[in-house]
Amino acid sequence: MKYFIVLFTVCISISISAQEIKFLGEAKPGGIIIGTGDKIASAALNNTKLQIDKNGVFLFGFDRDAAGTFNLSVKFENKKVKTFKYIVKKQKYDVQRLRVAKDFLNPPTKILEQIETEEQMIKEARAKVGIIKDALFISGFENPLDSVNIRAAFGVQRILNGKPSNVHNGLDFSAEAGDSIRAIADGVVRITGENFFYNGTFALLDHGQGLTSVYLHMSKLLVNNDQTVKKGEVIGLVGSTGRSTGPHLHLGVQWYKKRIDPMSLFDLKLEKLKDF
Repeated sequence: MKYFIVLFTVCISISISAQEIKFLGEAKPGGIIIGTGDKIASAALNNTKLQIDKNGVFLFGFDRDAAGTFNLSVKFENKKVKTFKYIVKKQKYDVQRLRVAKDFLNPPTKILEQIETEEQMIKEARAKVGIIKDALFISGFENPLDSVNIRAAFGVQRILNGKPSNVHNGLDFSAEAGDSIRAIADGVVRITGENFFYNGTFALLDHGQGLTSVYLHMSKLLVNNDQTVKKGEVIGLVGSTGRSTGPHLHLGVQWYKKRIDPMSLFDLKLEKLKDF
């Protein structure tokens, strides 16, 4: 992917010799941008403070439904500031129709307590996201399966049993039961679960600076909570647990609560940032 070029404005106080910043990524719904620069003191996107690691790497993303103007402000140790403007256009998504077991649309009363408990466990795990300031993802991203066959794209509006349901906040990969699932980037396991009502057997990884990935519907887990994993490490096996219509992998990516298209990661050539 070519470097993403944005329209930017620079504060009057900046001289021609001011520090430079290199960017990778694209400003679009579900998109993500990674930046790096020398001697960066702080950065903020629309007044939301970003984390900067010791190598000057930072990251931010745009939600599936993002639209409008986003302003990035970067302050250097010498007090100089650069500002960048991103204009994101609202995106339209396709519709996907599926048939699922009725209990997944209207869970029996006896299951509601289980669902509530599981949701609370995931909420508590996600509350820890943002603790890791280091850009663990800087070694790059790779697909989670050996054979990549997308059967459901990011962001589609789902119609389940003829009724509108939640949008699809990830990618569904077609796969055979038992296929190896690999971590898309270096990270730390925040939570694992077995046979959750919706997620089935799953793992949530924290890649630093608010970036996470979740792998659903596994048949088997091969990692534990708080375990450190490397990009490409096998973390589980493909299955059809939870709300699933057959063996596949659902991969979801978020930047904090922003829903990110996993495909926006796989084309990034992070090695280019190392030449900065």
